[in-house]
Amino acid sequence: KKRGKWRTFICAETSIIKHCAMPGSEENIGWRPTKQAKYGVVIYPYMYQKPYPYLKLHFGDVVQILEENGGWYRGFSLHEKQNKGIFPASHIRLKECSVENPGAEESVIPKEDSMVQEIAEVLREWSVMWKKLYAEGKRRQFQDITQLMRELLDKRRQIMSKSLPRDELKELKQAVGAKIDYGNRTLSMDIVPRDDCGTAINPKIAGIMQLYKLIKSCSITAANDRAAGNRQSYLGGVVIPGPSKREEHHLIIKFEALVLPINEPCELFFFLYDARVTRMLSERYMIALSQYCLPRNQDKINQCYAVFTDLDSADLNNKELYLVCQIVRVGHDLDGKKTATAVRKPHGVAVYPVNTLFNPPIDEEKDIQLEVYTCNPVDYCRLQDMIIKKQGGNPPDKGTGVFISLRPLIGSLGKVKEENPLLFRTKYTVECHKLGFPDIIRPSDVRHDVYLTLVRGQYSRGTKRADKNVCVDVEVVDEDGKPIENCIVAGIGEDPVTVYSSLVIYHFANPCFNETVKLSITPELMKKAKVKFSFYHRTTITSSKITKSDPFAFSQLKLMKEDDTTIEDGEHELYVYNYKEYKKVHNLSPIPTVLDNFTPGPPQELLSPKDNFFVRTQISSTKLTQNAALHALLHWRQAKDTAIPKILTDIIKVPGDEIVKFLADTFNALFAIMEEHVASCGDSVFEALVVMISLLAVEKYENFRPVLDAYCDRLFEAASVHQHLVTKMKDVFEQVMLVDGTRKMKQDTIQKTSKAAEFLFKFIMKSRTLHEQATRGKANEQFKLSVIDLLHTAGAMLKVECPENELITPRVQAQTLQSFPQTIPLFLPVMGFKAMGEVVAEFLFNMKEAKLRIYKSVFVTSVIGSELFKHSDSRVIILPAVLKHLRYHIIQRDDQQEKSLESLGSILVHLHDVPQEATVDYEVNLVVKEMLQALLDYFNSVVRVSKTDKMATTLGLCVSVLMALFELMLPKHYKELRQSLNTARKLEEFIECTFSVFTELLTLSVYAPDWSILRLQQNLVTLRTTTQISQILVEDFLGSSNSESDTVFFNPDLWECFFHLAVTFTCQDPLQLEPMNEVRRNKVLNCYGDMRIAMNALMVAKWKSLGLYQARYVPSLIGPFLKVSLVPHASIRKTTIPLFFDMMENEMKYRHSLHQMETEMIDKLDVFISGGMGDANYRYSLHHMLADRCKNHPNPEVKRDGLVFIETLVELLRRLLDYRAVHQGDEYRDVHMHVMFNLLNFYKDMGREEIYIRYIYRLADLHKANGNFVEASFTLLLHAELLQWTDLMQKQEGQYQRQTSSERKEALYSDIIDYFDKGKLWECGIEQCREVAKQHETVTYDFAKLSAIHQTTSRFYSNILKEIRAEPEYFRVGFYGNYPSFLKNKVFIFRGQEYEKLADFNARLSSQFPSAKLMKTLETPGLDILESNEQYIQPCSVDPIPEKDTMSKFDGKSVAEQITRFYHTNLVRRFLLKRPFHKGKKDKENEYKTLHVECTEYTIEHKFPGILRWFEVKDTNIRVLNPVENGTDLVTDNITQLRVLINRIKVDSQQSTSPLTMKLNGTLDAAVNGGVSKFEQFFSEEFLSEHPDCRQHLPSLKQCMEELGKFLEEGVQLHSQVCPETMRALHNRMEDLLEDYLSNYGNQNSIGSQDYDPSAASPVVQDPASPEKRHLSSSRRKTTGQMSATPERTATLTTHRPSSVLEDSQSEEQRLRASTAFSPPQSHDSQEPPKLPAKKKLTTSGMPGTPPSIPPHRQATVVLEDEPLTLPPSSPATALRQSSSSSALDSESRPPPPPRSTSVRHRMSGNFGSKESIDKDSAALGTTSQEGGTPVMPRKETSDSPSVNSVKDLISKMSSGSETPPPPASRRSRPTLQLKDGPPTDSSLS
Repeated sequence: KKRGKWRTFICAETSIIKHCAMPGSEENIGWRPTKQAKYGVVIYPYMYQKPYPYLKLHFGDVVQILEENGGWYRGFSLHEKQNKGIFPASHIRLKECSVENPGAEESVIPKEDSMVQEIAEVLREWSVMWKKLYAEGKRRQFQDITQLMRELLDKRRQIMSKSLPRDELKELKQAVGAKIDYGNRTLSMDIVPRDDCGTAINPKIAGIMQLYKLIKSCSITAANDRAAGNRQSYLGGVVIPGPSKREEHHLIIKFEALVLPINEPCELFFFLYDARVTRMLSERYMIALSQYCLPRNQDKINQCYAVFTDLDSADLNNKELYLVCQIVRVGHDLDGKKTATAVRKPHGVAVYPVNTLFNPPIDEEKDIQLEVYTCNPVDYCRLQDMIIKKQGGNPPDKGTGVFISLRPLIGSLGKVKEENPLLFRTKYTVECHKLGFPDIIRPSDVRHDVYLTLVRGQYSRGTKRADKNVCVDVEVVDEDGKPIENCIVAGIGEDPVTVYSSLVIYHFANPCFNETVKLSITPELMKKAKVKFSFYHRTTITSSKITKSDPFAFSQLKLMKEDDTTIEDGEHELYVYNYKEYKKVHNLSPIPTVLDNFTPGPPQELLSPKDNFFVRTQISSTKLTQNAALHALLHWRQAKDTAIPKILTDIIKVPGDEIVKFLADTFNALFAIMEEHVASCGDSVFEALVVMISLLAVEKYENFRPVLDAYCDRLFEAASVHQHLVTKMKDVFEQVMLVDGTRKMKQDTIQKTSKAAEFLFKFIMKSRTLHEQATRGKANEQFKLSVIDLLHTAGAMLKVECPENELITPRVQAQTLQSFPQTIPLFLPVMGFKAMGEVVAEFLFNMKEAKLRIYKSVFVTSVIGSELFKHSDSRVIILPAVLKHLRYHIIQRDDQQEKSLESLGSILVHLHDVPQEATVDYEVNLVVKEMLQALLDYFNSVVRVSKTDKMATTLGLCVSVLMALFELMLPKHYKELRQSLNTARKLEEFIECTFSVFTELLTLSVYAPDWSILRLQQNLVTLRTTTQISQILVEDFLGSSNSESDTVFFNPDLWECFFHLAVTFTCQDPLQLEPMNEVRRNKVLNCYGDMRIAMNALMVAKWKSLGLYQARYVPSLIGPFLKVSLVPHASIRKTTIPLFFDMMENEMKYRHSLHQMETEMIDKLDVFISGGMGDANYRYSLHHMLADRCKNHPNPEVKRDGLVFIETLVELLRRLLDYRAVHQGDEYRDVHMHVMFNLLNFYKDMGREEIYIRYIYRLADLHKANGNFVEASFTLLLHAELLQWTDLMQKQEGQYQRQTSSERKEALYSDIIDYFDKGKLWECGIEQCREVAKQHETVTYDFAKLSAIHQTTSRFYSNILKEIRAEPEYFRVGFYGNYPSFLKNKVFIFRGQEYEKLADFNARLSSQFPSAKLMKTLETPGLDILESNEQYIQPCSVDPIPEKDTMSKFDGKSVAEQITRFYHTNLVRRFLLKRPFHKGKKDKENEYKTLHVECTEYTIEHKFPGILRWFEVKDTNIRVLNPVENGTDLVTDNITQLRVLINRIKVDSQQSTSPLTMKLNGTLDAAVNGGVSKFEQFFSEEFLSEHPDCRQHLPSLKQCMEELGKFLEEGVQLHSQVCPETMRALHNRMEDLLEDYLSNYGNQNSIGSQDYDPSAASPVVQDPASPEKRHLSSSRRKTTGQMSATPERTATLTTHRPSSVLEDSQSEEQRLRASTAFSPPQSHDSQEPPKLPAKKKLTTSGMPGTPPSIPPHRQATVVLEDEPLTLPPSSPATALRQSSSSSALDSESRPPPPPRSTSVRHRMSGNFGSKESIDKDSAALGTTSQEGGTPVMPRKETSDSPSVNSVKDLISKMSSGSETPPPPASRRSRPTLQLKDGPPTDSSLS
């Protein structure tokens, strides 16, 4: 409704709102609870600008829907559940959900995949921090999070599509979890525990111990990733783990191009080369190129890939591992000559270090240019070594080389192929294996590779004149000499060939080839085949007559021996046969091939005696062996029975590499021998078995353990060996127990049997299974008994004690413990859970606790992780035995304590996860009984260690185990625990220990900062446990709380422990929800709630239950409860603050005083508030809750004292909050000092001396840091004055160590004197020197120190007279608007820094209050400013008023000016601000008639200088001087200046007389402003009729004028005595002027013609009690008028008028407005004080008494701050004066003149006068500084105005006689007197 009419607002929702009444209205019949629409996401923002009932929604918000009505929903956003409202249904996308607790308190659970929900929550939380990263300029982190967020969105879409197979979905979730964890680590967020599928674990379901293990695992993974630098592993499609020690590594190479000047076909060979042993490490990868440097097979262009596989950790760490590229040219040119056939010639080599690719590993391709080096063909075989060692090789040409790309890959080859399908999709991607088996030999590595290396040869010339061009052709032939086709592989990647031709070196007899080829032949062909090497001479003579030549020699090599074993690996020298001779005789018949010492050689005539040839073979085969013993075992049936024992003996000596290649065949042969020859060879077979099995314990062969497992499961067929194996194993255990040296079995066999026990047991059980199948279960019971007997024997063996030098028994015992847990699943089908549990328990009980600690821990860990512990029947039996050992290690604190804690944690995880079976309660009670106290004691011991040794490594594990145990305990367990502690003493110790442990836990940083989930879970357990134990506390240790006397049941210590625990819990940082972001806070609240409220409620309830015992805890619990009440939560404060009233009541009841409680509250508040706790709301809550209770209390004493106590606390809180609110930093030190000063005074008033002294030193330190040494001295003096010259010991304070009171006081005085010296305040330093001197002179008689202090005093006196000191400036500042309470709407006086002017001061204020605005006028601020949210500052300059008592002591004495000048600006507490204004119409002929001056006097509480540089104004007095009073003030100032100058000449007649001359001449010959003649109009009837209030002041003016004449006369007389002869003419003229002045103003009767009443005359200085003077105190004053500026006053106003501080009430403002006599004027004729507008440069043409034009030589310049002022020299302002600020002469006729404004400091260019005298002169002219903003004297803008030095030169010339003085002015009938303050003209008021 508006203006009486109803207006309809049309909107899009109008039609809907018509039919949807708002909630709460009578028409609300359409809203109904929703059935399906319960949960949704905002898909479009809704920002309706009306308040309730509309709910604002942002895009992406999640809402819960309560009701619906048409197209509208009613509900709330999940991040602001307290705000409910309505919103359009079209803005919501509904989601499926389930509803719990339907109704008013219903909650919804979305049915989305948990990973989808987590991604959404993570993105919401990250988005806030993501923006902060951008704002903070963290570019890399910002980009990482951006990429992660995009990837998470993409993964979320994939998960929601529900189109992925289960395996891919699992992998995707794992990848998403890894990315989220990486992002959380990047943003320093909490670790999220996850399961194997990557899904976040719900902490409500998982126990503490499980959370600890998961989070620790995540932390270790994160640490490894950071150490490996795997940033890119989480950015992209696949999560790439860092390299592991046992992981496989591969190197993929891609050939890009060859850029070389080669004009013939060539071959490229790439291989890995180990420069340490100068051996090729891998197969060669070959690429055949055409003459155009392109692959001959054009399909390979850009498809040339090779993978070098099987690189292990040793290869990666090998810094000498290189990738070598050899380039071989193929053509018909040899050393520039043509050949009949194409030959292979060496060209060049390139190398690249592989180590750089893996350390650290890169995850992308790296483009590389290989530089190709060349050399003499003779050195080609060692060119790669020369390049690596930089010992040779021709440097490559620029821009040439081999261009490739490399990339390392990690993982098994199958996994790499799966993860890089595009890489292996082409058929041209080949694999290059290592020449031998890798360090990690896999069962799946089925190989049969024969590598043949042509090493070197030596060939004679024969009939040739030069060495031959030798070429070796290699081919494989069968037993008939026929070549085997295509079986030689020159390099992987190219097709195999039948004949391989070696390199050809031109005319070289000793070629070194080093060419390796691979022979691709089957094992069957190897037995018949041999390798033939034909040596040819490649002639360079080309002729049609030359046909294909025969070889000049040849060699052969058989790969298999006669015993069907292969030739040994290594280098072999072959026989070189002369081809022609051999052809004549044998025609390729069998001949010896290898030169050795065991076989006879061939006939010498068949050999080439001077030729030799060397080759190297390396056979990597899992089908053929080089070992004869192994071959004999595999073919044992072909041997005789008598040879079997030898075979079994020899097999033990076979190397492991050969064994693992034929593992299954070897075991089949051994078990077959055992079955068929058990009687004769059973023991030998058993020995061979244990040797073979123990071999798998070696790390190199550990990958073959699964092979043996697979063999046992699928290939093992020996059904009758079990009984023999059981018997042999029992014999071994029995032999172990024989420790007296009677063993019959070898020690090595015993040890290896213990290592092989696991597989022996497996073979036993498998054999028994096969036997049962064959015999249909016969003899089962007998076998069971034999197994039980075997296990009992093993258990008895564990019990055996052995001598110290006995090694076998402990080793076998250790091996048994290590291997037995793996056999448990084998025995379970035979023995059952209960029987196996008894066996395991027997093992543990038989062992001593201190024996085999490491192996026993492994055994316990394995048992806990086995199936036995998951079954209740066996767990109940095993648990006591396990706890026995765990408790022992935890109590002993030995090296197994950590393992024991981990095992105990695993037990607790089992108990947490198992369903509630009948045995669980028993098991929990058992663990509690055995381990709880041990864990508490262990925690205390660890904490003691951690405080001295940083943090014990097991502390986090110990805490997790302890809290997991408490987590399992239910109320019934606490009852049973209470019953088990059958005495009150035990129960008391347990409760006290538990509370102290919990309290310590809450104060320690047990977990890492990002383990917040674990800390929250720990707090939840702490809360539950404390609740249960507190109930026991009430029942057993409270007693009768209604009786006055104590009972034996009450234990105050336990109760105090409880309260301290509750306080620590409530105030701990992890539970403070307020600093958390919204997402995290909602997570905590949804999962745990606000646990602070629950603990606080428990604490309050227990406090109430104490009843009369509450008095015992005052004041001990005041601090803890106060800390809780400062928690920023309304509910907690509401319940905690009333507890203080309970304490107040108890204090008044028992002690009848609140002093003790007040003391404690003040101490603790100071600590807590300074530490950052508390806020303004707490102050209001404390006052409201306690004050209301006090006011309503029936006891008047409680009411009276309580209210005083509360007000004291509230005031302290206000000051402490002000102190804390001040910003830190050097620019805020002044404000810090002020609030600290307020606190200092408060604690002084309260008598809190300890805190008072503490703040003294804090304030002193601030002063020293800021260079305020004077203020630091006054601050330290506060403490010094508290001390006495006694021997009472003082504690350490600041820099002062513990010492006696006398020593402390002397040390303080020493520093104080030193700081006064630095601050040049020697007058105050002298006072302290006197006190110290008196002590040394009359008490201690320490004359040495007395002498030193007198010397210091003497130096101070000398400095006062000789040193130059800057006079301080003072500034008045008003703070208005939005300031802290200690500044808000208050006025202060500041003492400026040295040489600091108003502009500098304003800049300093602006830096302290950067948001504050400087007020340009001195207007009294209105409510709009006083109550504004902005800040305003009103600064201006003020003048100090010397204290009368201080200055009066100099009356009548001739005192040096340096002494008195100090007291003009120091030791002052009153300050004056003068502001001239015109009242009424201005008289242009005589402006003095309307000139008034407003004088504002400010009084502060403390004198300057003091302990601060600024104090608050406590009293303000305003007085307005009328024209007569102003004239009296001006005349009085002239008298003062004359008196100072006369006194200066009297004291020292040698001083210059120029200042006195100028002053006398300027006063007597006032030609500018008319002088005293302007004041004659004050005596006219016309003036008095217009200004009747001025009549009473005329006598004072006349008296001053007469007294001025006396001083002029005295001055002229003195001048006549001291002036030089050159100034005599000027002096004579002054005598004439004096005569005229005395004739006119020498007596009262000669002034004026009107009658007046002398009795009505007022003294020169008006009485402060005069009615004309209005008095206001406490910075609140009432002004007689508000000043405004006339249009003529155009200078910039920077000096401001003080104003009163208004209260908030309207009545105060009305009183202030009512007391204002004037309102701002509208014109310059107004009766109001003028405003001061902006500065403007003016001229002097309008000044009365100024001649129309003044010759340039008669002009002088006065510098007013920064601008020159041109005035005629006859003016007193331009007369060169050197005045002094010495004390006034004795004037008994009247009191000292009133203070005048000296706020303006002038600098004369001639520097003749003192600063003060110049100030006085400038004030007389009505001028001021530009900074101050008070009226500035106009100046004439003339470019030819001479400086003031010209007048000085004139006087000097006159003194020297070089120039005569100017002629005197014409005599006037009435000589005028130029006063200090001439009347300013219209244009001069600025």
